[in-house]
Amino acid sequence: MIVLLESVHPDALAMLECVAEVRLMADPAVFDDGLERRGVRVMLTRGRGRITAATYDEFPDLVVVGRCGAGLDNIDVETAAGRGIDVVNAPGATTAAVAEHGLLLMLGLARRVAMLDVAVKEGRWSVRDGYTGTEMRGKRLGVVGLGAIGRRLAGLGRALDMDVVYWSPSSRDEDCPRLELDELLASSDVVQLCVALAPQTRHLIDERRLALMRPGALLVNTARGPIIDHAALRRSLAAGAIAGYATDVWDPEPPPGDHLAPIADRLLVTPHVAAITDVTYRDICVRTAAAALAALKRRACD
Repeated sequence: MIVLLESVHPDALAMLECVAEVRLMADPAVFDDGLERRGVRVMLTRGRGRITAATYDEFPDLVVVGRCGAGLDNIDVETAAGRGIDVVNAPGATTAAVAEHGLLLMLGLARRVAMLDVAVKEGRWSVRDGYTGTEMRGKRLGVVGLGAIGRRLAGLGRALDMDVVYWSPSSRDEDCPRLELDELLASSDVVQLCVALAPQTRHLIDERRLALMRPGALLVNTARGPIIDHAALRRSLAAGAIAGYATDVWDPEPPPGDHLAPIADRLLVTPHVAAITDVTYRDICVRTAAAALAALKRRACD
């Protein structure tokens, strides 16, 4: 049996159903009543469902787990490796979509597009009186994390005639100046967070580092919510210490409503949809399903 904690693209579902019975859970955080634990060989999730050490205990026949996506932060990879369970995903599949979304958030926040849209639809054309947007040309873009998404965003920034710098704990780029993280935060007009979530990057942007940023700076996050200390972020935005925050992720998800209201005028939020495009959603699901089935076939041949 194959268990899906969340729905997948129909093409991926058809691939899986050709091989075994597939059960989709009604809630990614709760296993359905009556689900037989024995005999479940494959378990796949997307961004919400978590596969933990307790999951492996509960489903002793698991041999393959996976995430339809690029990251693996919602799967206990270390325990899986210790138990000989294969872990599959779709690395690199979300690069273009997430980078485009990061650009969208940056420009939308800089030009206050959401506020303008609401005002015009309410009949307040006069919102343009006194309005001034922020132009990206000549501004400094600081990219935090120079993996595939970070590199693509750096290229998009250069296409806008921005001065692009980066910080990365591992990657290097000879064509782009590397700054220490504190210097990048203190000197950038826009900061794009593209670093992977790991123990060393959890709350990487904390109260001290938020205080380093310029009062007019914009912060954009298409990586993971826990990279930012959200309590410190809310205080910074409420105090006007930075000009605005645009994000596709939060910590926790979804964010409590009372977290957003006090800072709404400095905030642009989308509900973790950067990788859900017509092209990428199918790609991440089909690639992960194919990898899971290939691993399952190898196990059958062992």
